Amino acid sequence: MQIKKTIPDWLIGVVLTVLFMISVYVGAFNTLELKTFDWRARLAASQTKNPDIEIVAITEEDIAELGRFPWPRNILAQVIHNLSQAGAKVIAPGILLTEPEESTGLKTVNKLKEKYEELGLGQEGPGLVFYKQLSDAVIDLDNDAKLYKAMKEAGNVVLPVFFDEQSKGRDTQAPDYMKKHAIKIKVLNTSENPDALHSVEWKSKIVPLLPNFAETAVAIGHFNLRPDKDGYIRYQDYVIGYLDDIYCPSYAVAIVKVFKGLKDEDIILNLGKGLDLKLGNAGVLHIPAESDKMRTLINWNQGPDVVFQQTSFAKVYSNQFESRLFNGKIVLIGATAAGIGDRFVTPISGNLPSVEIYANAVSNVLHQKFFTRPAWTFVFELGILLLFGAYISLGLPRLKAGLGALTTLGLFIVYAVTGFIFFFYNSIWLQITPALLLLALGYILVVSKHFFMTEKVKEKVEADSVETNKMLGLSFQQQGMLDLAFEKFRKLPLAEEGVKNLLYNLGLDFERKRQFSKALAAYKTIIADGKNFEDLDERIPKLKGAEASMIFGKSGGHPGDIGATLVDTDAKPTLGRYEVVGELGRGAMGVVYKGVDPKIHRTVAIKTIRLNDFDDDVLSDMKTRFFREAESAGLLNHPNIVTIYDCGEEHDLAYIAMELLEGNDLSQYVYKANLLPMREVLFVIAQVAEALDYAHAKGIVHRDIKPANIMRLKGTNEIKVTDFGIARITSSSRTKTGVVLGTPSYMSPEQIAGKRVDGRSDIFSLGVVLFELLSGEKPFNGEDITSLMYQIASGPHVPVRKYNPNVPSIVDKIIDKALAKDEDDRYQKAGLMGDHLRKVVAKIDELKKAKM
Repeated sequence: MQIKKTIPDWLIGVVLTVLFMISVYVGAFNTLELKTFDWRARLAASQTKNPDIEIVAITEEDIAELGRFPWPRNILAQVIHNLSQAGAKVIAPGILLTEPEESTGLKTVNKLKEKYEELGLGQEGPGLVFYKQLSDAVIDLDNDAKLYKAMKEAGNVVLPVFFDEQSKGRDTQAPDYMKKHAIKIKVLNTSENPDALHSVEWKSKIVPLLPNFAETAVAIGHFNLRPDKDGYIRYQDYVIGYLDDIYCPSYAVAIVKVFKGLKDEDIILNLGKGLDLKLGNAGVLHIPAESDKMRTLINWNQGPDVVFQQTSFAKVYSNQFESRLFNGKIVLIGATAAGIGDRFVTPISGNLPSVEIYANAVSNVLHQKFFTRPAWTFVFELGILLLFGAYISLGLPRLKAGLGALTTLGLFIVYAVTGFIFFFYNSIWLQITPALLLLALGYILVVSKHFFMTEKVKEKVEADSVETNKMLGLSFQQQGMLDLAFEKFRKLPLAEEGVKNLLYNLGLDFERKRQFSKALAAYKTIIADGKNFEDLDERIPKLKGAEASMIFGKSGGHPGDIGATLVDTDAKPTLGRYEVVGELGRGAMGVVYKGVDPKIHRTVAIKTIRLNDFDDDVLSDMKTRFFREAESAGLLNHPNIVTIYDCGEEHDLAYIAMELLEGNDLSQYVYKANLLPMREVLFVIAQVAEALDYAHAKGIVHRDIKPANIMRLKGTNEIKVTDFGIARITSSSRTKTGVVLGTPSYMSPEQIAGKRVDGRSDIFSLGVVLFELLSGEKPFNGEDITSLMYQIASGPHVPVRKYNPNVPSIVDKIIDKALAKDEDDRYQKAGLMGDHLRKVVAKIDELKKAKM
């Protein structure tokens, strides 16, 4: 306390201000500020329809209609032809045309034609007729030629090019089309900005386009997107340098150039300053540079069909649209279906297709909407830091508590609102996080210093006040702060009436929390005068035994198990706010208890995880993932998913409180002697599929679908899926015994390979469960874990009808689709699998009714 007295208030403000200014300079707050930027960007996202841009989207429905992607190029050629006929002003297929399409049929016919020519059979008579037929067949099978023709006839196709950032090496010379479509006019302000050349991101290798397609393009722009360090796409490089002297525009700039009918001389590149697109008498489209880099923050629009009209690719291909829809507009073609095309994390979406990113970029240029950070913002932010530092140093210490709190809150709100006003109304990104943190932290430190000084005076005045310590101790005990309560109770004289009762009740609370060493300390304080009290002569030895059981896992228990540590005590154990009233079962990770919430008298199941089973180097990460996954699972509200009520951590256990289910899991129905009726199996799996579809739509993947995690409730036969999130918590956490937890028999091939998984992994696991419930056999077997994993990853499965001939062939096909090795060949949504199973169930019911 003496040291705290010597620290002047002004020094706190000065030190904090200096530390924050250094932190801002080194970028310590960048990650946090970017998150606030993303939040503001989502709020500011435009919802106004864009009349100039249309998206032709390749959806999952298009793939189902036209076949597996990628499609033959004659399909794209037909779409470009249809768009051209509809009057599209710019056609921008976001597809890299880098390799020729050579079908097997085309190769065969070409070889036959060459052989025919070598033999000289195509000169006259019947041979000439056949030779012409061969030539016509070559033309009919040459999809590249059809696409070339469609692009050339359209005369308004803008193609993307991609710079290779992974491969080593350097192109020896630039392709002609890169020189042709590069930005020609450059203004190098090297006198004002000596580092102007370094403002451009330079590349030395491209993925070359096929020359015939490049020849037909009216403009070419780069397709590269550079994520920030946290993986988010926030910027667009409107110019990238290639080799030594070629300045390649972005795909968005190339599109706008054609749309506005600009010539090469209308584009002025001012390195380090920005890019100007001159529209003649109509003015200039200016693309500002961000912090001396030729990139600009994207000002986002709301998602698909809110701002940008989307039309199905299949409808355009079959010409099922109104021509006015595309007349005079920019038409972007790109994939939005899952599993094809690139997707990126952005401020407005964690899974945004690239075609929508470029729609936003084009819209920004056309409507001159960019987020910017002018040079003055840094000076302004620095001035705010100094202002808040001066307030903390000189102003706050002189204000009374109430006025200081109101003034600080007012400054906080004023600057936060200022940042929002600049952002929403001027599209200027003013960094607010460092200054607001400085203000909040400075207030806390100054006020805390004054508070502790006041508390010291109070302690001196009330040191001998028995009543005060008693009341404070009881207050701390009621709030669950048992250590502080013990500290207050120990100051009370044992001879004072009721003091021993207070300590005894506190010891019981320590027992309920399994803090046995502290309970023993409380009891020993009671008998410090040598006199026994209540049942402490029996309780203390039992408590010592319980403490040893907790440490060493005695009595057949496991360290950390409530049953093992409290078997010899009569205190009712608790986990968080729940009273533990019994044990429901045990698993590899921990024990499942039956508990009661005493406030609302709700009975729950409490699943525990022993934290001391995990190595120290993974424990912190495991706990973080535990609470994150438990929180996500708690958001699920579906009749076929078990409800999560609460989660927490206490002592050496992490726990999840969930809905208590009475019934059995499906693991007892996987044996041939105890299989459920086929109609019931299909109905059950359909419900599970619908539950998974709901969870996947929320961005949550189960990762451990198996019979043991599917409950069939007693009486109602209602189905509940359990353990959402638990698999991910332990899937990469290694226990102290070196064993990685998991259920290999039900893992998908991508899980076996350690790849990132999505909902299609759960569909594979559900297919294994369906196979097993219908046949009493697993689709994949192996003599050991290695061979089992090989079978899952590469080996075929035996048709289910081999084990159960009564299974309809359509169900066999459903299982085959669910168990496809390639995720793209599986059901893309669990709901679709559920729909198919429900249709089979309906057909079974229909046949049964007909027989009756």
